[in-house]
Amino acid sequence: MIEVKRNVEAGERGALQIPKISKILVVLRNDVDYAKTIDYVANLAKSMNDPVIHILYTVDLEPVPADEKVEREFYGKLREEGEKIVDEAINKLNEAGIDVQLHDMHFGIAAERIIKAEKELNPDLIVIGARGLSTLKKVLLGSISDEVTRKAKAPVLIVK
Repeated sequence: MIEVKRNVEAGERGALQIPKISKILVVLRNDVDYAKTIDYVANLAKSMNDPVIHILYTVDLEPVPADEKVEREFYGKLREEGEKIVDEAINKLNEAGIDVQLHDMHFGIAAERIIKAEKELNPDLIVIGARGLSTLKKVLLGSISDEVTRKAKAPVLIVK
């Protein structure tokens, strides 16, 4: 949630001052409609002066012990899929004239990595897509966007 402060010093009674957003951490995931997230960020960034977008691609999964060959194939396929998604996002944002940097591709506990990326980058805003889980599924499976919202210091914008 973005905190809106009343600008009393400027003498404009009741004027609202919204914090400046120039650096955004965009979280793309394989299990969410990432295209919506990219479109939202592209539109948001167009309204900003010199925005810097950092992309973190993450796949939420628990480490599973496996044969080395199977593990290499499994992670290789995940990396290929992730590279396609990241390339699509970077191309779309670059076409809109927006500076984009890939921060990381991560395969593991997603919420932990997102919070770690926030500490590394200190963004003004985190944008993350949501799957729209039912209440029961959230209780049983957890929700990455909910956990990030609770633990992050930066404002979190959830794209549905």
